[in-house]
Amino acid sequence: MLVKKSRFSVGLEIRCRFHWLKGIIMNDLWKNIRGLAVISGAALLAACGGGGSSGGGSAASDLTLDNDNLAEQTVEVAPGSDVRGILGLQDDIGTGQALILEVMGSLEPQRTGSSDTISCEQGGTATVTDESAGDRIDEKWLLQNCAINTQVLGSVILSGDYRFVASFSGDQEADSALEGFEAYDIEGIQLSESEQINLRGRADFDYSRTGSSTSLIDTISVFEFKVGDLYVAITDAETRLEGNELTLDFTTKGTLIGSAIGGFIQLSTPQVVKIDSGEVCPASGILRIASIGVVEILFGTSTERDDDAVQIRVDGEVVDSTLDCGAIGFIPQV
Repeated sequence: MLVKKSRFSVGLEIRCRFHWLKGIIMNDLWKNIRGLAVISGAALLAACGGGGSSGGGSAASDLTLDNDNLAEQTVEVAPGSDVRGILGLQDDIGTGQALILEVMGSLEPQRTGSSDTISCEQGGTATVTDESAGDRIDEKWLLQNCAINTQVLGSVILSGDYRFVASFSGDQEADSALEGFEAYDIEGIQLSESEQINLRGRADFDYSRTGSSTSLIDTISVFEFKVGDLYVAITDAETRLEGNELTLDFTTKGTLIGSAIGGFIQLSTPQVVKIDSGEVCPASGILRIASIGVVEILFGTSTERDDDAVQIRVDGEVVDSTLDCGAIGFIPQV
């Protein structure tokens, strides 16, 4: 059963732990791409602007903030493209995800009851409605011109709805399961730049632990984040981390859309990326990035030469490789 804490405190810990773990994996994937680009002396990924209609496969009908129709614009993925836009896209996603965690974390200590109206630090209010019961957390937050200083965007004023739901089963010290979702529909202003902020979407999570084995699944149908002219979105995405103290399997799929690249890319793992405990580089697996053209990053035994730790393959042709992942860094022990 749950330890005696406020339900939202438990929920906040869960969200922070989940996003931290996911952030380690995704951030190091992009660091790996950056390292390979530097080693090869040529950037290999997309960022030189839209390349025309996608011809299908986008999720534009589910997006409400994509005023420039970026979900319909392919981008070039080929040798000679600039990697910085791709890395900027991932940074933008992280900013959007961090904003709501920081705001909720700041407001939680001021709660005096299960349902409450809180005065935000620089004006406005946040009203929480707690419909939790037993081992199920269900909290709805209404921000009304809530002015707060954040690390990610400075001083902001936010209005709108946020909901966090999580259901527990089992024992925290043994076999257990946790599933739920967070949903947000928030708008506001970044005061330093007088820029409009919009954040909307839903993320579902499913975590389980049985003996020494754990599984974490993150599913996002639509996530959109917009600050002024900056726009980023994720659609039809699923990330899985499954394993034990000896090995971890990582898979991902989804479409990333953003102003940083002027269009969209599709991310997938056609082969599971396997990470062994204590190893710097994955033992095997393939990470694929596609739009106009396809870049694949091959690891370990999935490479075309036995002595390579990593290879980059563009449209089926190996264009670069390295014998040692240590110079790049990848996924730390988690």
